[in-house]
Amino acid sequence: MANYRQNKQRPKSHATNQYESRQTENDDVPLEYTESSVNRRSSSTEKKKNKHRLWIGITVLIAFGMGIYFQGSTSTIKDVQSDGIGKGMQAGVLLVSSDDLADLAARDFKIEMKENTTTSRMLIWDFAAEDGDVVTVKVDGNILQTDINIMNNPVAVDIPVPSVVEIIGVKDGGGGITYGVKFPGAVHNSAYFNAAPVGSSNAYTITVQ
Repeated sequence: MANYRQNKQRPKSHATNQYESRQTENDDVPLEYTESSVNRRSSSTEKKKNKHRLWIGITVLIAFGMGIYFQGSTSTIKDVQSDGIGKGMQAGVLLVSSDDLADLAARDFKIEMKENTTTSRMLIWDFAAEDGDVVTVKVDGNILQTDINIMNNPVAVDIPVPSVVEIIGVKDGGGGITYGVKFPGAVHNSAYFNAAPVGSSNAYTITVQ
């Protein structure tokens, strides 16, 4: 009976020794291996931080550049009052809230188109309030389009090149007839701002480079 008890206890003792052996093996893992794992994790974390900083820097630079661009591209009526020319201004730009604030003189302009240009468009719009101003367009003395109600959104009129385009004031909606025009394909990327009292006209002489 005593022998039976001893035999029954031996496997338990053997299992305990195996557990202790495995535990001892884990305790004997080289310190260098543990430090290497920590270093790899630390390096990975640092790379993620650096990547995050990089994207933050790029975002800041883009925002800064856009701020400079939009600040530099702000147009006012003072930019065009001296000669009626808005250098680099886009068609449809709004400069004042009402026509009587424009203080523009009626002018004629010469527009030079790029080489080999035979046709173009004239974009015309009201750069102030939409108050019902109406104009008629002539090309080389012939009526091309009558009674154009100029609005803030540009109206496109096809024109031949070369030619002389006239814009004639027909109806003053209040404060004077003022408008802007632009000719896509012109050598100088400018918009032109003008005044056309009722019955008078502005001439745009379109030439080729």
